[in-house]
Amino acid sequence: MAATARVNAPTAGGAPSPINSLHALGVTCGLGAGVWLGAAEAPVKLVNSGLSPFAVSLCMVAGVFVARWTFPTMLKGTSYVFADLFEKKHLIIWALLAGSLWAVANTLTVFAIRDVGLAVAFPLWNANSLIGLLWGWLLFGELRGAGGRTVAKVVIGAVAIVAAAILLGFTTIHGSTSSHRAVQGVAAALGASLLWGTMYVPYRKVYISGMNPLSFVTAFTVGELGTMLALVLSLDGGTQAPVFHSAQVRPMLFWLFLGGFVWVIGDLLQQFAVKYVGIGRGIPLSNTNQLWGLAWGVLVFGDFAGAGLTQKLMV
Repeated sequence: MAATARVNAPTAGGAPSPINSLHALGVTCGLGAGVWLGAAEAPVKLVNSGLSPFAVSLCMVAGVFVARWTFPTMLKGTSYVFADLFEKKHLIIWALLAGSLWAVANTLTVFAIRDVGLAVAFPLWNANSLIGLLWGWLLFGELRGAGGRTVAKVVIGAVAIVAAAILLGFTTIHGSTSSHRAVQGVAAALGASLLWGTMYVPYRKVYISGMNPLSFVTAFTVGELGTMLALVLSLDGGTQAPVFHSAQVRPMLFWLFLGGFVWVIGDLLQQFAVKYVGIGRGIPLSNTNQLWGLAWGVLVFGDFAGAGLTQKLMV
């Protein structure tokens, strides 16, 4: 909203205005989201152990489902959450749509991590900031009341992220020993960025309509889990899918569930950032998760082993 682009003057007596305080809270939530969202992707590296990307995504979404029902009820109670949902029933479909988009995007990120690694995939799918910026400006009038300097900072930052992602993608394709697999990984990461950038349209619509973010995520998770089950049943072997029967999955469930829990904390912070500072600002702030993803990929998983100097410099 345009209101989020303006900074009100302090109130009488030097105390910060409510909008100032909410803006600062939104920025803090966005940066905090980056830390948690970056850590949440680490367990997804289990896809390199031979698990299907659909299995990894379903297990992670199951953890997300449990966490999304746990945190809202702990913080607000089931009566508040359901009262808020029933009061705004017309918004539930938007939450389900957002959950479906998230589930497909998350599955694409698993393919990307498998094919090009965590350190490379993170910057690529974080091109979603430009998609979110476009939708925020087009549909919600974000930044239209802002000064030229504010608009320039937001737009230049988002464009820089996308330009770097494109260059990184080309470097990865040409520097990989398996260019076909690298192309698949880059395409999966960019597809995830498109879906995640679009996913924030339902987020923002719901929030400006008055639904609490905690209520939103409760409905959102139903869309997530339903979509992932549909993907596994249709594309990964149906009821005979390995995720339902393989003993290989069981030792890894804890870590994938944990990844889901950690992701939910980051996502809740991200949603409050979107609520208080808008899509155009909130998404670039939470996209600092790529720095944490880079740290996990390089320092913990050795994603740069065998990479050329050019690719390292691009990352």
